[in-house]
Amino acid sequence: MNKEELDLLKKVEETTDEMNKYFRRKGKSVFNRYPLIFALVVVVGATLMSQGIKELLFEIPFFNNSPFAMFLSGILILIITGTLYKKLDK
Repeated sequence: MNKEELDLLKKVEETTDEMNKYFRRKGKSVFNRYPLIFALVVVVGATLMSQGIKELLFEIPFFNNSPFAMFLSGILILIITGTLYKKLDK
């Protein structure tokens, strides 16, 4: 690479850093000004998603008739995702 290409890459990196700093400042100010509103929105979103999944599971006859099977399926899913997380963490 010649000097002009290196200077251009350096300029692009500096511009990107400046943009990231600018957007980071703008984003933080909104979260810092309204933390309660954002917390409530997150709680409502998580609750709606949880209830939606619950209602979908109750639509499946196998799970609706056997809560123990639902419990065991949940445990199995947690074991599989935990094992997968440990493998991906390495």
